[in-house]
Amino acid sequence: MTSAAPVRGRRWPVPPSLLVGLAPLVLFAAVSAWRARPSDDYPTLGQTVDSVVRSLVVPEGIAVVALAVVVSGLGWWRIATVDPTRTPLRWTMIAPLGILLVCLVRLPLIDWSALPVRYFLLLTVGVLFVGVFEELMTRGVLLVGLRRRVPEFAVWAVSCVLFGLLHLLNVLAGAGLGTTAVQVVFAASFGSTLYVTRRLTGSLVPAMLLHAFWDFGSIGFSATVRPGDTSLLVPAGIIGLFSFAVLAFGIVAGGVVAWRDDRPRRLRRRWRTVPPMAADAVRGDEPRLQAV
Repeated sequence: MTSAAPVRGRRWPVPPSLLVGLAPLVLFAAVSAWRARPSDDYPTLGQTVDSVVRSLVVPEGIAVVALAVVVSGLGWWRIATVDPTRTPLRWTMIAPLGILLVCLVRLPLIDWSALPVRYFLLLTVGVLFVGVFEELMTRGVLLVGLRRRVPEFAVWAVSCVLFGLLHLLNVLAGAGLGTTAVQVVFAASFGSTLYVTRRLTGSLVPAMLLHAFWDFGSIGFSATVRPGDTSLLVPAGIIGLFSFAVLAFGIVAGGVVAWRDDRPRRLRRRWRTVPPMAADAVRGDEPRLQAV
């Protein structure tokens, strides 16, 4: 009686790999650089219905579909969107809750009558696409690849830095160097809070929604504020200062969460060269045995 030969096929899901995790981010950066034009008027992004459709809904929608196909092909949906264990550091919840508070108090500053209803509906769709795509790419696929090779603290740091550096591409779309530098620092800090959000909830979905909510308020406010309107300077300034404080706290929270996760790794490394207690006991008994 002969046994059936094992069927050899493609391994699925694809094993986690740093190169595979970086691939979507590198491809996105290359495509964005190729599409960008120095003549683009970046400050007017999302200011009109046409701009929202052309700059957010259509390109981000295509990007979401393309990335979803890639993640499905890799078989990474669960590992990219779900953390098996949540961080027990509940005090870190201050970071995402602080950002949520900023998003809520910024809504009354938007002039809802300045633009038609379809603008805000399309903006909602556009920022949802942005939140899903950027989170799935940076705190999803990239996180999986990084976790294959580096400790969690490096996963947190590298994912935040790369998320911030992606915004350097805005220079190619017409943004000023000073504005872009601020965006890079802000995005990297915001990325830490979004990392904490994933680690607290065990899911990437809350981070996607928080990301989208932030972009909605930011774009909606800049699109409806009237030039020369000084009545919003004080509340906008207070919200801005509070936002920077929350983001700074988010950096600390993200670093602590990741550092705590690496504690078992550090302990294994520390005790790797320490001989077992049984070996010490045997060596301690040897002279007495010889003496007898």
